[in-house]
Amino acid sequence: MSRPAIRLGASVLALAASLAASACQDKAKTDATSDPKAGPPVASSTPSAPSPSAPLPSSTTVPKTTEAAIARYVTVLHALSRGDLKTVCAIAGPAAKKAEAEGFGKCQTTFAIMRTMFSDTQLSALRSATINKTRVTRRANGDVHIPTRAVVSTARFTEHDLGGVTLSYRHGNWFMID
Repeated sequence: MSRPAIRLGASVLALAASLAASACQDKAKTDATSDPKAGPPVASSTPSAPSPSAPLPSSTTVPKTTEAAIARYVTVLHALSRGDLKTVCAIAGPAAKKAEAEGFGKCQTTFAIMRTMFSDTQLSALRSATINKTRVTRRANGDVHIPTRAVVSTARFTEHDLGGVTLSYRHGNWFMID
């Protein structure tokens, strides 16, 4: 089980967050623009095995800075508040894939469940939430960890509500990995 799931224990919200994150990669792959050289999709009567694919490359490379990672997470928070689960799942792809492999459901389904666990006040606060950079940690491997206490908003969030995240720079952009 992933560290966030263990850390948050039996919290339904924490499990929903991990679950949502794991399924996002699959949704991001299916929503990506098709390659013009590729043929039409082929239907199969047998289910395909999940493929260990990398996150989709971004259309433009963003800086490999802590500030860019923070901006990417702020995008997730604002998208979550609006119910824009496509955006959330595109950014949370690697973490979502990991959670799905651990038995959690698809990203959009689990983030939809997670949204219902927030109060209207919390969802409203996420629309304008920012991150206190002094509470963000840049790890030796370059990953950026943003704890829940770094979220600055008009509502209070706990590890039980939101949980901290780790972002990693892959394919020219930042993605949630944990």
